[in-house]
Amino acid sequence: MKVVPTVSVVIVAWRARDHVLRCLESLERDAGLAYEAIMLDDGSGDGTPDAVRQRFPAARVIAKTANEGLVAGRNTALEQVEARFVLMLDADTIVRPGALVALVDMLERDTGVGLVGPKLVYPDGSLQLSCRRYPPPLLPFLRRGPLARLRPDPPAHRRHLMEDFDHASARPVVWVAGAAQMWRSDLPRLIGRYDARVSSYGGEDLDWCLRVWEAGLRVVYVPQATVEHVWQKVTRRSLYGKASRRALRDHFYLQWKHRGLRCDPILERANR
Repeated sequence: MKVVPTVSVVIVAWRARDHVLRCLESLERDAGLAYEAIMLDDGSGDGTPDAVRQRFPAARVIAKTANEGLVAGRNTALEQVEARFVLMLDADTIVRPGALVALVDMLERDTGVGLVGPKLVYPDGSLQLSCRRYPPPLLPFLRRGPLARLRPDPPAHRRHLMEDFDHASARPVVWVAGAAQMWRSDLPRLIGRYDARVSSYGGEDLDWCLRVWEAGLRVVYVPQATVEHVWQKVTRRSLYGKASRRALRDHFYLQWKHRGLRCDPILERANR
């Protein structure tokens, strides 16, 4: 008799074979509930699909022949989801024991919660700031360029990163990092697919969470769940390269797209 999975774990990977295998190993070891793994390889050309099929034959593998980007990959993978919940994971994550159970529990207990995110930690176990307040319109200029050299850690940026929050208690937040987000599988029918106008270098996780809020649901940070994340800072490698330019474009596109939400009372508690 086929076991119906509780969670569909979706991983979109590009040239991350070793990360993907470690991520799948952690799920096999510590998921704590029935799940299905859906791994989409975004044209890596590094043998990732074959490696996953050989080591994890139960995983569903989708192999693209060309790189189409994270957003397109997630939209393709979502068509294969069969479980009640979806956990969207970056390839460079490792699930800690009890994480999936804690995230599912929050969604099952409160129908007003539309999306949850775990506490993220670096490989050494230190906290990775992963929940955010609403991004200031001029945030990119505060973090890069002449202003950043004059004041490398401005108060507006620290507030955005919620450095004043102890990250020890569950609470509503404006958004959580896309490295690990869980939601009910019917959410795309309510808010639509991932926005193809947003690049793979930033913004898809913010956009997804803001659309959850606009649908009348809440985004909640759940520190009882822990996921390890390497966090490869692509745009930091070249502040004026293609990735950084695309991230800047995404930032202002999303500021315009969600302009009515910034001062909406619905975000008051999350933005404190």
